[in-house]
Amino acid sequence: MTTLGDGGGPSATSVYSGVRSSVSGASDVPGGAHKHISPHIGQIDSGEKMDADRMDEKRKEHMAYEYLCHLEEAKQWIEACIEDELPTTTELEEALRNGVILCRLGHFYAPEILPLRKIYDRDQAKYHAKGLHFKHTDNFNWWLRTLEHVGLPKIFYPITTDLYDRKNMPRVIYCIHAVSLYLHKLGKAPLIEDLLGTATFTEEEISAMKLALEKYGINLPSFGKIGGILANELSVDEAAVHAAVMAINEVLEKEDSSETLKALRNPAACLVDVLVENAPRYQGTLLKEKRDKSAKAGAQVKHPSFVC
Repeated sequence: MTTLGDGGGPSATSVYSGVRSSVSGASDVPGGAHKHISPHIGQIDSGEKMDADRMDEKRKEHMAYEYLCHLEEAKQWIEACIEDELPTTTELEEALRNGVILCRLGHFYAPEILPLRKIYDRDQAKYHAKGLHFKHTDNFNWWLRTLEHVGLPKIFYPITTDLYDRKNMPRVIYCIHAVSLYLHKLGKAPLIEDLLGTATFTEEEISAMKLALEKYGINLPSFGKIGGILANELSVDEAAVHAAVMAINEVLEKEDSSETLKALRNPAACLVDVLVENAPRYQGTLLKEKRDKSAKAGAQVKHPSFVC
């Protein structure tokens, strides 16, 4: 993926190629390339005779262990982003329900969309005193806005009841994993760790999670396929890229660095590492290059050159 950290920029074609390569393959996703089993569960020996019920129990235990790993991965990643300690892995789902942690995460990667003052019950005093209030759903909606702002495909989004009513918490964790990979590809967040096979949980924790997953009555999302889904969903429409580049060229002539910054950060432009502090430099450098190219092309050039 091409960056604007040095003030340069890709053509529409190179932008298209860059975004395709940046979201290739699921092997970058934790669990996408290989699987392990917890030491607490043990391998199923191919020579061991097991009845159908026992094999089904083993499968459910493996699923519970893997989901606990994904919870721990999400927990550690969020902690790295917001620089704060979260509740334990087994308490994480409940801790997310009021949306405060999700909003703090959204503030990390989209502070202009979600300033901290927008978070309802930021210190969680109301939540700890009286539990969930419907107003806490506002936090979830703010988080969704940050996902839209950075351009995460909506196929990954959970719905309000998944979180607030705890109807499908695995879907929420799945979305966190998706945005973590997406933001890392854009250079906006650290890489989420792969803890499958290294994280350990007690038999009681695995058993409790097995029962919780049975209660959900759903199939777990395929965490290992997130990279492939991102690649498919982000197949760039060249017309959209072209339009975004045209918009950048047009706004450059206004000589307003703040407006230029907005155009450069348009997700359709597929530019990354566009830094607020470099806005004046982007404006000056890109406008100069644009005018230089136009001058070289001569008076018969009917369309502006593309400098991004």
